Amino acid sequence: MNQYIVYTPEGYTIAPNEHVEVMNCQMLGTTLGRNAIEAKSNILKDNPWILEAGFHPSKFIIRQLLTNRKHT
Repeated sequence: MNQYIVYTPEGYTIAPNEHVEVMNCQMLGTTLGRNAIEAKSNILKDNPWILEAGFHPSKFIIRQLLTNRKHT
């Protein structure tokens, strides 16, 4: 199994100065999968809040992480 990070350009962050809106990506989490398609499925299955919060899976950016740890 490979480890993946899932993030999206949707949403925004409020800076410490609350009057400034920061446009950036939102990290949704990390997950395991044999490929990016399985990783997307797994993160949605394990984190129902993602869809409840209004994030759209079509906008997810999914990247494999390079790790020294072998996942079984």
